Amino acid sequence: MGEADETELLGVLRRWWLRARIYADPLTEEARSAVEAGIAPGRPAAVLVREAVAAREARGR
Repeated sequence: MGEADETELLGVLRRWWLRARIYADPLTEEARSAVEAGIAPGRPAAVLVREAVAAREARGR
């Protein structure tokens, strides 16, 4: 903690708390397994990125 200011310490605590909550939730492991198996609901991020790039190119940017 040494020279860290309040903002930095709060950021570290916030990240720690979020990780603790994620690891405590058994659904998270199930969701991760479903994504790895390709059976999770939703659309892959790669598809969304390709669509966003195509839309941007179509607008001429």
